[in-house]
Amino acid sequence: MFTRFALAFATFVGLVIPGAFVLALMSAPPARPQPLQLPGCDRNLANASANVATMQARLKQLGTTNGEMCAATRLYFLEVVKARAVTALCKSGPERERELGRFDADVEHLNEAIAARCG
Repeated sequence: MFTRFALAFATFVGLVIPGAFVLALMSAPPARPQPLQLPGCDRNLANASANVATMQARLKQLGTTNGEMCAATRLYFLEVVKARAVTALCKSGPERERELGRFDADVEHLNEAIAARCG
């Protein structure tokens, strides 16, 4: 009689413990790893932002000379594309998507301006 009870108890424990463990794993929220922050991202983002701001200021200071404006617009386009690449590598989440969308719109606008000014 005792062996029968011991066998039933062992079977019960053998079924309940793994089942409870599986249920606990299934009910736990999924593990989401933190985005990997590449070394130097903070510095690269700051440099890219500063370069874009510098080129914006340069464009505002230029006169209407077509050659200077064309060259400056091309350099500004290049800085925006670089800043977009750094943002794509170094940021994550909704902020990343928002900034990439802004950069994409700027790139499109600058591309159209280059086509209009520089022929």
